Amino acid sequence: MLPIRTYRSGALASYRLKKERENNIPKRTYSLIDLLTYSPKKMSAFTLAEVLITLGIIGVVAAMTIPSLITQHQKHVTVNKLKKALSIIEQAFTMSQAENGDVSELDFFKAGTNVTDNQEFLNTKTNEFVNNYIIKNIKLLKDCGYNNANNCNVYYVTSLDRTSVRLPMRSGRMFIIADGVRYRIELNSHTEKDEDGNSISVTSGNMLILADLNDEKGPNILGRDVFVIELVSSSKKLRMFGLNRSDSELRDSPTSGCNVRSSQRFYCGALIQQNGWQIKDDYLWK
Repeated sequence: MLPIRTYRSGALASYRLKKERENNIPKRTYSLIDLLTYSPKKMSAFTLAEVLITLGIIGVVAAMTIPSLITQHQKHVTVNKLKKALSIIEQAFTMSQAENGDVSELDFFKAGTNVTDNQEFLNTKTNEFVNNYIIKNIKLLKDCGYNNANNCNVYYVTSLDRTSVRLPMRSGRMFIIADGVRYRIELNSHTEKDEDGNSISVTSGNMLILADLNDEKGPNILGRDVFVIELVSSSKKLRMFGLNRSDSELRDSPTSGCNVRSSQRFYCGALIQQNGWQIKDDYLWK
């Protein structure tokens, strides 16, 4: 027989009240996520105003930094493409010269050769030279021929202001390599006076090679995606056009300098190479 436990009236009432409260509270079950994320501290949330202010600050910072990051990336890509464009044609020329002989011995290529009223002969010789000394060891995407005989797409290369220079990508000897670079090669010549004081056209002893790093995609601006390489007959080497000039001349020349007033900006590639293959912050980049 079980013993009967007795309570005083006050203690019994308190015990019954406690049991009633326990029975009225539903039992709570906890998931694994509840157990892992439980914190005894009271959680607080951001107000809408605080969230909007934070988003505004993030937007201002992004607007200030993202354009700069994009520009730096574009400069980095441009330098790498330019170095590769020079390297590819340089290696091809070195290999071809070993096979075909010294270019400095070619009469039409020597400085001071009179080419007045002999443009057709000059064009033929230039075309033969490119075939034998340049494209022979390059993987081509398309050979445009001389004066675009094979009908590559025609477009214009312009100066920074898009008005002072419009170079048609259809003259000279053109070809597009597998990397997407279009080259336009022409023998450089200039005008001088002969012994009788007559104006004559003579060769300058170099070839100018216009290299458009992304063909016709744009922006097709000298100093942005189009640069000038030269092949010098006497040294038998390729280099960025103007690399033998001083830093001030590369920057400040009114005709070929890398500045906003220059009509051609032919020296921009040389400036990049002279600066250790870097496009510095003071480089005119638009």
